[in-house]
Amino acid sequence: MATTQQLPETQPAMALAIDMSSPGQAAISYDLASPVKALHFPQELGGYRLERWQPVDHGFRWIEEGEGERLERSDGRRFKQVTFTLPVDYRFLPKSYAPFSPFSDGSTLIHSGQFHTCFSAPCDRTEPITISVEAPGKIIGVAGRRTPDHDTFQSDEEGTNIFIGTLAPVEADGFIAIVDPGLPTSLRQHLDRSLPMSMMFFAKIYGPLSFKPELYVSMDDTPETTGRISTQGGTLPNQIFIHFDGENAKQRLTSGTPYWLDWFFAHEAAHLFQQDQVGSLPGDDDAGWLHEGGADAMAALAMAGRGEAEQAYVSDREAKAEEACSKGLARYPLNKATAEGNFDLHYQCGLVIWLALDQELRAVGHGGLNDLNRAFFTAARTGSPWNEAVFLGIARDLGATDSTISRVQRLSSGGPDTVADDVAELGLLAQQALKK
Repeated sequence: MATTQQLPETQPAMALAIDMSSPGQAAISYDLASPVKALHFPQELGGYRLERWQPVDHGFRWIEEGEGERLERSDGRRFKQVTFTLPVDYRFLPKSYAPFSPFSDGSTLIHSGQFHTCFSAPCDRTEPITISVEAPGKIIGVAGRRTPDHDTFQSDEEGTNIFIGTLAPVEADGFIAIVDPGLPTSLRQHLDRSLPMSMMFFAKIYGPLSFKPELYVSMDDTPETTGRISTQGGTLPNQIFIHFDGENAKQRLTSGTPYWLDWFFAHEAAHLFQQDQVGSLPGDDDAGWLHEGGADAMAALAMAGRGEAEQAYVSDREAKAEEACSKGLARYPLNKATAEGNFDLHYQCGLVIWLALDQELRAVGHGGLNDLNRAFFTAARTGSPWNEAVFLGIARDLGATDSTISRVQRLSSGGPDTVADDVAELGLLAQQALKK
């Protein structure tokens, strides 16, 4: 799985310099081996680049193109270099990780993937890029190493998080953690117990990870000018991260039970085992329920066995997922959810589908979701596509009934007007899976 690595003998045709010398500000400079007419970016970010990525040389402009955007000179001439000055602050970006996730002590994470670009459109696969980072007086954590002041690495595919700061990592059971010192003590103590439980639960089923993942938890409770408050997290190769942002972030963290945070980290831990077993981060936006719903179902089973309170939380969450799934699929099938801007349906419907299959397979003597995962991981690792047809074929071979397979196919691609009945029947199986 490639994301960050030592520099090869043949350098990519693009280099990026990130200068963190000025507090609260980053200077971002692209240097190209050959002149280009434009740099193309795969995703338009709701005006974020137009607003904040202002080149030092004012002779550049941003142009939307399809689902992405491009940077070009206003006079149409080719260029080999461009520099931006960006504020190091968090920005919520739909379906995209923020470029910067600040910590309360002044440290920050930088998501290198947000700076990947292409030489031509459509920008379906970004160019590998050599990134050099200057951060005087700080430690730069990247590619599994910690280096003072300066580092250089190659970033490709999804990119990685670069840590800039002075916080020391803490070794824990199965992972390395850098946690914001502003995180409430009670939540930190809960986190210290919860994540290792999920890691050990999955390791017993799928075997230990072949790598020691990094965990980043950051918090910035500075009020946003827009008044927005947000929580964003995710998984990149070998990394789990979560950022709490906006006014009263600390108070929000301690309100109510912490089970939502347990779910989040169990879900992200599940993604780590998916990527380790498959050999890459699996994904298909049109069938996002395979990996997102699968990770949610893995989290549900990991939590349901911890105690009555956790089981009640998981059961309630599944019931709410059923309701949301039925309501959403009444408008369009699951394979259209991403295009319709409702990616959450992949989590909600996927949770119900995966748990229903878990129950069916256990009823015929198989190991349920665990056996289904192992077979699907093996198929993907050995060259089969990570897609719905392969997945459902494996489920059928393991003993899933034709009626359940047909229900899943109708929810996914549309068909007779049976959405409510199909979701309800799958939901009954899903709830049974949580009561073992």
